[in-house]
Amino acid sequence: MSVYEIVVERNIRRRRNRQPLAGTKRAAALFRIWHGMREMIDEAERLGDGELVHFLAVAQMLVEEKTTELMAGAAAFVDVDTSLPN
Repeated sequence: MSVYEIVVERNIRRRRNRQPLAGTKRAAALFRIWHGMREMIDEAERLGDGELVHFLAVAQMLVEEKTTELMAGAAAFVDVDTSLPN
């Protein structure tokens, strides 16, 4: 049996600290994620994977809640035309 040696090199490159997105930009990013999740749900339904559909639907609801929370006073998703991403 052979023995392999694994060498891990430390990544010395540092990343800049990113500034968090402003409220409206963050809500817009979440809305784009929400649309992506809708597409994934459609694909999971096409594949017939009910468990994946359920998991994605729960995640989609969490994104909806977070977006609604960020946009206080904004209309709920039920009242908004969500057919196309912004």
